[in-house]
Amino acid sequence: MIEVFSDGGCEPNPGVGGWGFVAYQDGAEIHSEFGGDPETTNNRMELEGALRALTWMAVNCAGREASLLSDSRYVVDGCNDWRHKWKAKGWKRGKEEIKNPGLWRSLDEVLTIYPLKLTWCKGHSGIVGNERADELSMMGIGHVTSRDITLCHVTVPGQPEEIGDYLSEEYRRLMAE
Repeated sequence: MIEVFSDGGCEPNPGVGGWGFVAYQDGAEIHSEFGGDPETTNNRMELEGALRALTWMAVNCAGREASLLSDSRYVVDGCNDWRHKWKAKGWKRGKEEIKNPGLWRSLDEVLTIYPLKLTWCKGHSGIVGNERADELSMMGIGHVTSRDITLCHVTVPGQPEEIGDYLSEEYRRLMAE
């Protein structure tokens, strides 16, 4: 079983944002990514984290039991329920276009190819994968703030412990600069 956790955040909102996701197989971290955007919103970063996670899952988890967990009701409810209604109505709620239509269209495309029901998890409650995804999203913010560019970091499969420690050290180093 592969469990993937995604997260996103923004400081302030709107402002500089970051996203991240982390994958675990049998409790061991096997992959993580993060990135950011200098001008965004919290919801866009939550969506971006989920989109990046689902895209990775479509390639790496096909034919295997896997789940995606997020602490964002907006992402989970939107992916599981709302997107079907929005799509049928031309990506509108009433007469207004939905917020973040490009991200929702991309999520719909990936979920059409790789159908998956997302699971909600409570944020900041000690769930290791959720805390790690939050850390990665903050690293995305840190990279954008320190370098004013959007970055993405990908870990090397088979080296979860070393990479996890490196990312924490990298985060502390960047934040100290």
